[in-house]
Amino acid sequence: MYVSRSTDLGVTWTKPETFTRAGVLPRLLQLANGVIVLASGRPGVQLRFCTDGKGQKWTDPFEMLPFKNESETVSCGYTGLLATGPDRFLLIYSDFNYRNEVGTIRKAIKVREVIVTPK
Repeated sequence: MYVSRSTDLGVTWTKPETFTRAGVLPRLLQLANGVIVLASGRPGVQLRFCTDGKGQKWTDPFEMLPFKNESETVSCGYTGLLATGPDRFLLIYSDFNYRNEVGTIRKAIKVREVIVTPK
């Protein structure tokens, strides 16, 4: 993924810079407490958080759906974000290796609530 910034409401942009090695269809959500959430996928599903209010400094990725190697397909990587309060949100993503009640591997859509507070 690449990042480009604008300080004039999108009239001009900086040259794109590498943000991370991998990631598809990034989703952004700013919570009422000021935290910016970034969700992206592939090969797994990652969450990153920014508390500077400007999108300049991000945490290391938190793997919501870990993988063994980068060629392993564990998710389509497309995520959804939905704020449910000033410090919480729902993360929606697919899991290709979900085991049902009898142990059979099935694709599943998962929804997880995440609570985050700025430091």
